[in-house]
Amino acid sequence: MRNRGFSAAFVLATWACASLSGCQFFTAGEKVSEPNPVEARKAQAQPAPAEAKRPTMPADAVHAGLPGAKAKEAAPTPSGQPAQPATPPETATASHILIRYAGALRTTAEVTRTKDDARKLAELVARKAKVRGADFQKLANEYTEDPSGKGTGGKLGTFPRGRMVPEFDQPVFALKPGDVSGLVETPFGFHIIKREN
Repeated sequence: MRNRGFSAAFVLATWACASLSGCQFFTAGEKVSEPNPVEARKAQAQPAPAEAKRPTMPADAVHAGLPGAKAKEAAPTPSGQPAQPATPPETATASHILIRYAGALRTTAEVTRTKDDARKLAELVARKAKVRGADFQKLANEYTEDPSGKGTGGKLGTFPRGRMVPEFDQPVFALKPGDVSGLVETPFGFHIIKREN
């Protein structure tokens, strides 16, 4: 009785294993996939080719940037002066309202207003956006003609200095968090910008 239970369990285990792609069966005299231990030790003793070596990190690099960690002095440059450590680029998080006019960059044929009409509309929107307690996201959803900003409150996300065209980049980085710009003109049209942080 016990043999029959053992046989059924063995058959079930064998079937389950055979249905998996990773199982292998070996019979007496077949080579198994495991390496010979002597050959494995010899292979480990061989030095790795130079191109396969991975750079190692200095032990003190783990603590860089942690509070209380002592900064390591930079190696001197060819001029003998210590090299300045690389600083991450300044970033800003902002939203904007874009008012386009016919002939502005990437403006579609549906936009037929003149540049003067676009300026007047943008000035009106800028005044509304600068009112204390104004809901900039609501204004952006209502007025922006930036397809990616419509329905998202005009959000541009976070970006580093220099990513946007200079006409946009300079004013946004001049704003303090929470401030709303006046009218900003770029090749795309007129913008009202709110810096989030």
